[in-house]
Amino acid sequence: MANGWLKPITFILALSLGVRIAGALYWQSSVPDGPSCFRFGDSDTYWVHAQRIAAGEPYRYLSDESRIFRSPLFPIFLSPFAYWASGSGLNEIEGVVLIVRVFGSVLGMVCVGLVWWMTKRIGGDRAANLAALFAALYPGAVGMSIFVLSEMIFCPLMLGSLLCSSIALDAKQQSRRYYCWTLLAGFLTGLACLARPSWGLWAGLWWLFVSMRLLAKRELKPIFVCGLTGFAFLVGITLAMGPWWIRNYHITGKFVPSTLQVGASLYDGWHEGATGSSDEGMAFVHRYLKEQLVDDRRLEALGIPKESTLEWRLDRRMRNAAIQWVRENPSDAIRLGMVKFWKTWRPLPVAQELGSRAVRYAEGLAYVVILGFGAIGLWSTKCRPGAWLFAMPTVYFGVLHMTFIGSVRYRQPAVLVICVLAGCGIIFLMERMKLFQQTELKE
Repeated sequence: MANGWLKPITFILALSLGVRIAGALYWQSSVPDGPSCFRFGDSDTYWVHAQRIAAGEPYRYLSDESRIFRSPLFPIFLSPFAYWASGSGLNEIEGVVLIVRVFGSVLGMVCVGLVWWMTKRIGGDRAANLAALFAALYPGAVGMSIFVLSEMIFCPLMLGSLLCSSIALDAKQQSRRYYCWTLLAGFLTGLACLARPSWGLWAGLWWLFVSMRLLAKRELKPIFVCGLTGFAFLVGITLAMGPWWIRNYHITGKFVPSTLQVGASLYDGWHEGATGSSDEGMAFVHRYLKEQLVDDRRLEALGIPKESTLEWRLDRRMRNAAIQWVRENPSDAIRLGMVKFWKTWRPLPVAQELGSRAVRYAEGLAYVVILGFGAIGLWSTKCRPGAWLFAMPTVYFGVLHMTFIGSVRYRQPAVLVICVLAGCGIIFLMERMKLFQQTELKE
């Protein structure tokens, strides 16, 4: 038992927690004076939802016409803290927010443990320790643990679903163990979608990856297993997201899988004058709301029933406007996609919220190192079952944020997964260097 406590991963987990708590203290102390003790506008909206949950009020944002504004899992996580801080303004809850950041630090430590576990499965103990060390110290991962943003709970759920997928891929197909792990992977994926709706399309990419591995056997049986695997994964997702879908259908009469902010987010990324960043404060929403209200009054005057809710109609209007702009300006859309790709994956972040230059350079250097060793690790593990699974989130988030908006924030979950491959990459290089040294000695 004593030897178990002395394992390197124990110290790495303790280090990760210590670094995150120190980061939380520094970050909270550097919050500028203002109406909110959060540094991100998104945090304010999550907190408003959490306050409504804590007070037993209807789940909505500002008005009854914004009932599907945010997915519910992160506000549910925040609601006990909001209950504790009930009656206080956003500029009066520094202590409660600091406790939230500390809880996020614990979740960040869980992420480090999951990275270690996944790496151990494909690269062994030494690779796992190095991967966990990367995840423990990477500034982007530390930030996602202590910023009061949905990544705080999304990252452990995403990593948990990937771990379950990795275990399932190693299990014997058509066994009870295989389908149980697949079901659990789907359930965690559904929870991750309830934390961050942008993960919603991952299920299709996951099933494509698994199907290609199964169909490569060129047998008739894998075709059946592909269908059953997809069904088990979908059942897991449905168990997690079903109540949210039912609620949304009850409100709108439509199937709304995530939120009714997809149209606004899509228009934020595709419109005349877009820069690739969300730098307009969503001011365009007010213009489209006025247009929608004019159309609604016209329909009322004609006696024509309106479709669904105002929130749904407004979302559909902005979505259609974004798609129309892309159709009319394909070359500009391609150029803007490249701009957003660069904004997401450039080494040095430029967001003013990050504060000091030292933080920016630490983030950029660590990112380049992890990405470089991750590429080597992917090449060295390419023949191991399931290794490519840990490269897929990078592709997913890369394509996704060429469509919506680009920001360094949106690459952080993918970089956390790349730590798995980076640990394998370092061990591969060390083994090759040792081989070269032995060859020279023999000569």
